[in-house]
Amino acid sequence: MIYKLLEAGSPSLNVKLPETSAEEIKEKHNLTLKELHDNLAGTMAATGGIGLSANQCGLPIRAFVMYTNIDKKEVTLFMNPKITWESEETVTYSEGCLTFPFLFLNITRPKSIKFTFTDNEGKTQESAFTGLTARIFQHEYDHMEGKNFTMYASKLKLEMGMKKARKKLKKLKKVA
Repeated sequence: MIYKLLEAGSPSLNVKLPETSAEEIKEKHNLTLKELHDNLAGTMAATGGIGLSANQCGLPIRAFVMYTNIDKKEVTLFMNPKITWESEETVTYSEGCLTFPFLFLNITRPKSIKFTFTDNEGKTQESAFTGLTARIFQHEYDHMEGKNFTMYASKLKLEMGMKKARKKLKKLKKVA
């Protein structure tokens, strides 16, 4: 199943999500963890993303998928993620988000992280990422916390980025 993405400004995107159990997902959403993984992964691929949070699809589930190996297109489900350590070293990089089409902002984040999560078999795991995978994880983790990448940009940079995004959207609508 491919989900329809919520638009920026949807109130449910600003809510910190509580932990979710596999049983709750089955009872409330009639989904197994594998189905959740497959649906989110399919939606992410269909929309051209590299990560996607369940709440971006209107599902109040503390989970997201992301490419853990972009070259091999390996997608992992992270349920109830918790960042347990962040490096002091940071990296600034251009980020975008499926919720904000064509908006790209330079965002500074820790270069490396350690975290815990529940995998799609319901087992608790510990892991670490550095570089791009750490950035994607942190970006999607923010969605679980009711945050998004625009909150890390100055008002001026956000306004400039939004102006460029609106121009791009307008141009695309003329072509279509």
